[in-house]
Amino acid sequence: MMEDSTQLLTLGDGPRNFALDKFKALGTNIVKVRVEWRDFAPDPAARRKPAGFDATDPGDYRAGVWAALDAAVRGIVARGMTPFLMVGPPAPDWATSGRTRKYIGVWKTDPAEYGNFVRAIGRRYSGAQGLPPVRMWSVWNEPNHPQFIQPLSERIGGKMVPTAADQYRRLYVAATQAFAASGHARDTILFGEVLPIGQSRLGTLNTIKPLLWLREFFCVDANYRPFRGSAARARGCTSFPKIVTSGFAIHPYTKPVGPRYQLASPDDATIGQIGRVTSALDRIAKTRRVRKGLPIYSTEFGIQTDPPDCVGFGAPLSKQAAIVNEAEYDSYVARRVKTFSQYLLIDDPVLTQFEPGTNERYGRYQTGLLWGRNAVRCESPGVRFRYATPKEPTFDAFQTPIYVRKLASNRGVQVFGRARPRGRGTQRIEILHSGRVVKSVTASGYFLVSLRGSSGGKWQLRWRDGAGTHRSRVATALADPPRSAL
Repeated sequence: MMEDSTQLLTLGDGPRNFALDKFKALGTNIVKVRVEWRDFAPDPAARRKPAGFDATDPGDYRAGVWAALDAAVRGIVARGMTPFLMVGPPAPDWATSGRTRKYIGVWKTDPAEYGNFVRAIGRRYSGAQGLPPVRMWSVWNEPNHPQFIQPLSERIGGKMVPTAADQYRRLYVAATQAFAASGHARDTILFGEVLPIGQSRLGTLNTIKPLLWLREFFCVDANYRPFRGSAARARGCTSFPKIVTSGFAIHPYTKPVGPRYQLASPDDATIGQIGRVTSALDRIAKTRRVRKGLPIYSTEFGIQTDPPDCVGFGAPLSKQAAIVNEAEYDSYVARRVKTFSQYLLIDDPVLTQFEPGTNERYGRYQTGLLWGRNAVRCESPGVRFRYATPKEPTFDAFQTPIYVRKLASNRGVQVFGRARPRGRGTQRIEILHSGRVVKSVTASGYFLVSLRGSSGGKWQLRWRDGAGTHRSRVATALADPPRSAL
């Protein structure tokens, strides 16, 4: 899965086609597109909904508003990929109940109005309006973060209660009902899209930890028992609705040090601790509020890099390559995880109107595989990187991922990898150990093979096609992380 909605929706046909061609060349099978409700709604800054506006009818929206999304969906399908639309915030002001703090359009959004918009977009991409049908969706974005839902917590009965989960539950139920009413009852519909790490204290704008949010969404306490009495009333849990879902979506970002970073709270979970999410879902399933074995979807993942982020939030490029490969391995061996995602293709621009060394200058995302605009080497600002050219070694590492796991008791290694541009096509791939071919595998997609012998030295993958010879990064074998990091 890949995502770069800026390229697909805001820059015109050329950048859209460039991005889609790159996605296809990299073996992408799912393209995620972020659909922000406020961009489509009429008079989004008004406090009153326009008179006579039928929000369920895609033809009642202003002329041309669907054009870029239509072109993106057509382009994705034409290249044999699956469009995946995340229908989310911000909302128009007339669909919120108060003034949003710091951000816009996310204060107590009206579920009925959101359902109306979902019904409109569902009707447009039902396959009955001359456009390709969309069959994969998710509801809202990061509902444990204040940029996308507010308030996150409220004081009720003298205690702070994480009520964002109740808000989201209402939005989600409205959305699934709207999808069913517009011909999408059998589609893949995901809930969640949550951030992996939250704050310890609850507050109006304090990010909620993902597993706390998950329990609150399903109305269960820290022991996975349903809330009762006043606790249930405070959370909108006195009558739990039927949750129709295909899976739980999470953005399992890691810290810049990678998936092995030890998270102090058991309620946080990056891709390195994805087993915590599996366990939480299994415990919730015992309440019969969600089905057993619910799949997990990684729907947004990337590693910020230095360069071009020069204020300390980015990983070195070589580290980005290694982290992305280890995260992909972690996704592969976690059998409940159905996708691996890359956000973005092209870095967001460095905002040169802000002073060097400020957070505002690098305030967007530099997690891509290609350089964005205004990117320079941090320690040598005169060294500029050409726009939309590969960030190396990350681009090659994404194209040919490798991860080498050191087996216990000197039993050798496991080697994981793939030739991503080949998609599901059969490809012969050579495994090199200290420069010598020690095994060749024929793979259709991922492979994971065990090799006896020394785990020391350097490991690399190599494969060939009509475009030439392709190589992975050079890797060293790593022992499993300690259990305390899981």
